[in-house]
Amino acid sequence: MDIKSFQVNLDLAKFKFDEYADIAKQNEDISKKRAEIYGTDRNFNKISENESENYIAIKNNEPITYKKYKDYVIYSDNKDLLYYEGSHAHYVITKDTDTNFISKLSLVDKMFLLNKNDTTDEKIVVKDDKYFMQKMIDDMIIEQTSFMLDKKLDPNYDVWYFFGAGRNHSYANKFTPDAEHYEIKNYSNPNQAIPNSYYLNSYANSNLINTKFGKAELFLDLAGDNDKLGVGSFNSNSQLFRFDSDGNGFVDKNDDYFDKLKVRAYDENGNEIIKKLSEVVDSINLKDFIDSKSNALNKWKKDVSGNGWDEKTYKQQFDMINSYNPYSNFKAEIRYESMNNNDIKELSKLADKDGWIDASDLQGLANLAYAKKGFNGNYKLEELNYSNDKVGSYNQYSKFNSLYEDYMAEINALNGFFDSYKQSASSEILAEFVDIIKNPSLKSTLMLNLEKEFTNLTGLKFTLANLEKVKNSFESDRSLAANMLKDTDALSAIRINKNGTFTLRFNSGREINVDKLYKDSGKAFDIELNINADFMSEDELNQSLDLSVSMANIKDKLTGEVQTKSLKELGVKIINKLLNGKFALHTNDGKSIIVDQIYTKIDQNQDTKENSGLNKEDDKLNRQNNELNLINDKVRFYPKPLRVWA
Repeated sequence: MDIKSFQVNLDLAKFKFDEYADIAKQNEDISKKRAEIYGTDRNFNKISENESENYIAIKNNEPITYKKYKDYVIYSDNKDLLYYEGSHAHYVITKDTDTNFISKLSLVDKMFLLNKNDTTDEKIVVKDDKYFMQKMIDDMIIEQTSFMLDKKLDPNYDVWYFFGAGRNHSYANKFTPDAEHYEIKNYSNPNQAIPNSYYLNSYANSNLINTKFGKAELFLDLAGDNDKLGVGSFNSNSQLFRFDSDGNGFVDKNDDYFDKLKVRAYDENGNEIIKKLSEVVDSINLKDFIDSKSNALNKWKKDVSGNGWDEKTYKQQFDMINSYNPYSNFKAEIRYESMNNNDIKELSKLADKDGWIDASDLQGLANLAYAKKGFNGNYKLEELNYSNDKVGSYNQYSKFNSLYEDYMAEINALNGFFDSYKQSASSEILAEFVDIIKNPSLKSTLMLNLEKEFTNLTGLKFTLANLEKVKNSFESDRSLAANMLKDTDALSAIRINKNGTFTLRFNSGREINVDKLYKDSGKAFDIELNINADFMSEDELNQSLDLSVSMANIKDKLTGEVQTKSLKELGVKIINKLLNGKFALHTNDGKSIIVDQIYTKIDQNQDTKENSGLNKEDDKLNRQNNELNLINDKVRFYPKPLRVWA
């Protein structure tokens, strides 16, 4: 029987199984018999060949025989046509589609693809690889986008997710035939990047971003099709905090998904305009989204005024919100500054007769950090933890090894599926899905978490090359590599030594000596501490530093105003290192300027003359308005047109 006649003649709508109880009983006996022959697997992988194994159905009130194969039924003489009947779907696939595609997925993924129908077809149709491939890729895009934006999936779309399926949590699970459950791994959650809502201002809560063409809506476009699936829209601008992958307070070309961010706006005639974010802004300063502490506290007080808390509870909750640092998710190098002489004097007042300062006495003071060499040879700040639940600094190898194995299992499963599939795929399929098949770029939830955890542990941007670099470092010198990772033990005491250095003692028993300590400023700057400069020789400083992007904070002797200027702007000719860890900047006009620290300019496109490297909101708005005035009306962005109902 050919496909066409099969589709026309097959009419299961008239099945009346309740009128044939004896037939139903016979089919039940056949299922038990097949289970004895082929095992208990629900997906029998053999077609019933013997007459005694044939099932009976009713067509036009007449019994007909059919055969079973896996989750399908064969009603015709053509054993390559597999009929699937589910609660939301009924159609035919070929045996090759099952063998080369469907059977290589987990049980949950099979059920999702087989049951997830666009429409309920009136007639039985044959659905091919292309149909299922598109469904699977769309599903992967939807779940990755939703996770990255911390959106809940629509239950109408993803009923299976609410039964604990989580198809795209792990690709190692997804591409394992008949896998049913996955283990939730305890890794970092990249969705924790947005500051406390009380510290977000109205611009952060708006869904319109300012650009040089006007205001526009943001969305994430992983597939490069302008979010055809409609899942990438931002709820608010605060979602941008999730895309600062290098933690420097800016979303720009150096961040992982910057090229996947787009804006949607409208021209003067109401026509939709879509552009890449990079086409309309050079960068976005996330600090522009953070509200002042006074505003945050006022919002909090208004919000909790009706809670009826007693005085003790109110004070505890107030202290928590008052001490909250909305910049804490940014990397330490843009938040910390060198401890000055006054800071060290205050710290020394806490020392006992032996010169040791108990870490418990540091609670409530500014957080401290020390410089630590990383896997790439550069120095970074290691923030000191005072919590007593942090123990052991040498379990790092097993932790990294688990991360490495989990990530490689994910990527090998993803690549393995498409490598295997392309061996049997038609030329039409290969042409249609060439990018995803040859270079799968989508990522499971677990992969995203692992990448975030890798950066947290190592301070490196996640790449496969960096992952292998850290692995090789452990294989070369396990102890040295472990010490380059983020500390897992806690500070127990500090001693200020007579020569000006510091001894740090940890609850794991280890002790280290450092030349310098850094303190959390409670703010975030548009310049970054150049920690490497603290460890360079004078020759390296004078030969390696780029004076145009190397910065220093200079205090005006008359006004007391602190300004951030480049060493080039200051006319620096020679740099000397002083014994106390400071730097002497000798200028072309014969002046000598002593500074605590050398910084690096982060955003090459911004003005650096603002005090302390911080943007002035009014200045920024003025610059944007000036840019907008120069834009031709034909390319300017306009508000979304209102729909007029007749």
